[in-house]
Amino acid sequence: MKRKEAYILVIVLLFAFNAIASAHYIYVVDKEEAIEIALEQNSELNKLRKEIEGAEAQLREAEGAFYPTVDLGSGYTRFGEEQNGANDNYSVSLDLNQPIYQAGQLRSAYAIAKNTLEISKLELEQQKEELIYQVLEEYYNILKAKEILKVREQQVEQNKEYVEVAEVNKEVGINTKSDVLQARVSYNQAQQDLLVAKNNFETAKLALKNTLNMEDNVELEISDTLDWQEAEFKLEEAYEYALHNKTAFKLLDLQEENAKLNLKREKNSNLYPEVSLNAGYEASDDKLRVSDGEWRATLNLSYNLFNGGRDKEQETQLNKVLEKVQIDQKQTKKDLRLSLKSTLLNLRAAKDMIKLNELNLKQAQEDLENNELMFREGIISSLDLLDVQTTYQQVRTQYYQAIYDYNLAVAELNKVIGKNLAEVK
Repeated sequence: MKRKEAYILVIVLLFAFNAIASAHYIYVVDKEEAIEIALEQNSELNKLRKEIEGAEAQLREAEGAFYPTVDLGSGYTRFGEEQNGANDNYSVSLDLNQPIYQAGQLRSAYAIAKNTLEISKLELEQQKEELIYQVLEEYYNILKAKEILKVREQQVEQNKEYVEVAEVNKEVGINTKSDVLQARVSYNQAQQDLLVAKNNFETAKLALKNTLNMEDNVELEISDTLDWQEAEFKLEEAYEYALHNKTAFKLLDLQEENAKLNLKREKNSNLYPEVSLNAGYEASDDKLRVSDGEWRATLNLSYNLFNGGRDKEQETQLNKVLEKVQIDQKQTKKDLRLSLKSTLLNLRAAKDMIKLNELNLKQAQEDLENNELMFREGIISSLDLLDVQTTYQQVRTQYYQAIYDYNLAVAELNKVIGKNLAEVK
């Protein structure tokens, strides 16, 4: 009996475990939360964070070069024949090396390491900007797909009603068999359009789930609705803001500074000597002891007299690197202005489309209601009504597309000028 009860318990536990494993969890997010999740979970950002940690270690290494190096050594030797009356020899040494003057090499290396750390941080911010735009694009796409789905669901309900009205009117001799067939065909087509809309909605959610790195058993829900808020942007103001805040410009400034530091370091190494101090202590005896050893101190000076012209060629290469960065700065400013103009044009066009479609939607809805009334009374045919309904659905779709385009244009503008997450909120 006990064994049977144990079997039953195991089976119940297995079923319970499978139920838990296959359970779906609903996760509701808004726009800001979706962005925060993406910034935390994205693998590319996490890799860049590791690069920042590596750059921090390089900076500490460059800082350590200012301090002296101290080495302690010891050794033991066993001779086959006695040396100075003993077979054993013990040695101890202590060496200290301190750079005194390195023609600015250490300071330049430290400054470059510091800039490299800042570059890594800016690359992280740049990747964040791209990711935020991607999240917003996918987020707004879900909202648009959700509204289109509502349009298709309403269309199915309307067409179902049209079939019923056409069949009733046919019975009383108002409509023909052709009217009924047209209504049925449109009803079937509306059902197919609904299936496509459902698929597009689920596909849009899958794209955002993938970006947010969510598990398959999580059902993503969006708490917002597709809406828009009019915003005013001026070209010159946006351009000036970008010049001072856009990550790409900050990166180019640091790259230019590093190029100048490398060039200066190379020139100094060819113009000035390097001076260092080396001091040490050595003791050797047949027993392990440090008495009766010898101290020494050496002042080293090194100066490059001739290296086959390689120093000049290195300076030329570094000059070209600096010139390339400066060309990139000028081109980036030109590209920024063009991108701003294009984005502002898209923003203005989307805003005009929203306002135009708001008016068209109101008129199309009124026209549809009037034609539905005439269709019920048998004044017009199914074909006439379906033409009006198609126009109404197209206007609604265009209206939601215009809102999507406007919100996306705002997100793109924020990315172009370098607005951070806090400012976007």
